[in-house]
Amino acid sequence: MKKLISIVIPVYNEEEVIPELCKRLGAELKKIHKYEFEIIVVENGSHDSSFNLLLKERIKNKKIKIIQIVKNVGTDGALIAGLTFAKGDAAIVMMADLQEDPSLLPKFIKKWEDGFEIVYGVVEGRKKLPILRRLETYLYYKIINLITNNLVIENASDFRLMDKKAYKAIVEMPEHNKFFRGLANWMGFRQTGVRFDRAPRYAGESKAYFSTVMKVALNGIFSFSNLPVYLPFALATMAFILFVGLLLLRQWQLAMDSLFFTFIFGVLGIQAEYLRRILLETRNRPQFFIREKIGF
Repeated sequence: MKKLISIVIPVYNEEEVIPELCKRLGAELKKIHKYEFEIIVVENGSHDSSFNLLLKERIKNKKIKIIQIVKNVGTDGALIAGLTFAKGDAAIVMMADLQEDPSLLPKFIKKWEDGFEIVYGVVEGRKKLPILRRLETYLYYKIINLITNNLVIENASDFRLMDKKAYKAIVEMPEHNKFFRGLANWMGFRQTGVRFDRAPRYAGESKAYFSTVMKVALNGIFSFSNLPVYLPFALATMAFILFVGLLLLRQWQLAMDSLFFTFIFGVLGIQAEYLRRILLETRNRPQFFIREKIGF
């Protein structure tokens, strides 16, 4: 009996991409005769016709299974939703925008066959990426690796294959703000990378806005770094040094006011973030709500 591989794809307002995505992915999977496949598309609260297009594609290809989320839960939340219902001996996670070529799938599967439990894509080149976006990406990896002790592999994407024991371990973790990329590396399963050039988005607009990227970056920092806990001590040291300097300059009021408020608000902000996370875990609310499941 052939092994099953699940392919999990989050979709959010991708009506311009879905037909081509299904066409290319379906054509590629037909070339791989060694395995059975299920394609789990997580419709992540879209406002366009993405869901209706997916229904039409399922008529053509019964391998497609659809999970419709009630409201958008972010990329990581959608991935967890898809992996929750995956049944494959391995699962491949990829985005819908066709920047990750489906023709790369055999390379990922070959690495899995060689004994690696996690195979991640490493972006070597980003075609037609604006300079500002390149700078954001560069700074993102440098800062998050500095703070999390190199937990996130530089230029490693969410495009990856995970053995069943790896992806089910992530699903079963009780925490709510799951930083998918960080957890995959943190678990310690045998892993390796596959290098590829990321193509331009096939159509539509990128959903990786600056605010979205910042949210993901902060999630990674607060999930995997203890550095923010020690930041108040650094602020206290800086405050003391600055206080002594201003004291020598006899700037009494300015020294007292600015240092006091900077220190207090810095400490309170960090404590508030950790308290917020404790509150979320204590509430134990579901990570997502499903409106409809089709094909399961």
